[in-house]
Amino acid sequence: MPRTGALLSLSREHHTSLVMARAARKAADANDSTTCSEVLARIEAHWHMVLAEHFAQEELLIRLAANALDLETAARILAEHTELHKLACGPCLLEPALRLRQFGDLLAAHVRYEERVLFPQLQSHPSQTTCSRF
Repeated sequence: MPRTGALLSLSREHHTSLVMARAARKAADANDSTTCSEVLARIEAHWHMVLAEHFAQEELLIRLAANALDLETAARILAEHTELHKLACGPCLLEPALRLRQFGDLLAAHVRYEERVLFPQLQSHPSQTTCSRF
């Protein structure tokens, strides 16, 4: 389904996140400490430049459309946002390769879930056309 309103820019940003997820999984597979450190730094930068605002926008849309959303879907999205933030920026006891693997796998699954489940629920709600970042 073609995206409109606020969902259009959010959907476009998903491509960048999928590229980041692939890089994280590739670095995890290599399990080289230098590569892992470099990719973890890129992920943290990606968080600050893109994901923090992206997640804030999605969470605003979820709040505005709460009555039109499946509660399980909204809860899953919010929980995954929290977990992705911890993996991207928080102190983490996981070894770098495992952290990268978990981040990459979760981010890729998260994007696909949003595109297939959350965004179709939001698509027809008026909030997604009145709440645009641009």
